[in-house]
Amino acid sequence: MAGSCGRAYRIDPRRDPAPCNALQDGPDGLLVPAVELQAQPGITVTPPAPGACPAVWEIGVDASWAQNGNLTFAHSLTGADRVWERVAEVPTLTIPRAGVWEVDYNARGAVSLPAATAGAEYVTAGVYKNGALIVGSESLVCGTAGAGTGGQATGGLSFLHPFNAGDTVELWAYRIGQAGTASVVSNPDGRCRLMLHWLAPVGDAP
Repeated sequence: MAGSCGRAYRIDPRRDPAPCNALQDGPDGLLVPAVELQAQPGITVTPPAPGACPAVWEIGVDASWAQNGNLTFAHSLTGADRVWERVAEVPTLTIPRAGVWEVDYNARGAVSLPAATAGAEYVTAGVYKNGALIVGSESLVCGTAGAGTGGQATGGLSFLHPFNAGDTVELWAYRIGQAGTASVVSNPDGRCRLMLHWLAPVGDAP
């Protein structure tokens, strides 16, 4: 302001030096920095209580998961060698949230060859997304070779894969060998299961 003699005076504001004071001295005066938090789906933000010092913002992850229940079935694989077919007894899972998901599946296979028949039988399983194979999800579940042989085993894989909300996930399988029988089964002696667990939002990468 101007003094009685025409001199100009500047009155500097006093800024509290406390560590929790967010005010900044700028060339044009005091400045309060603006803070804006944006959360991706699956991320929750809890603001600090009014007047809290320090003002702590809590960031949390709201995980999501999906899996089928305890299934009992026997699904015969009747197609040609290495021709995928859906194991329809395992319900289709629908992805509820876009992002990177961990996929886990177990498939129990059963194979057998007649006593008078030579050859081999194998069962391979894999995971389909929206009606197409997720390459890299294939696992050789079980196999047998030689007349009058058979066997059962459970196999599967765990892997990470990006999904969009609404994508469908299914268990598929195929047989190798036509001399005997091949199937995917699930009962209290050994189950088939398809599971997914949300890990990270869209755009996350290794």
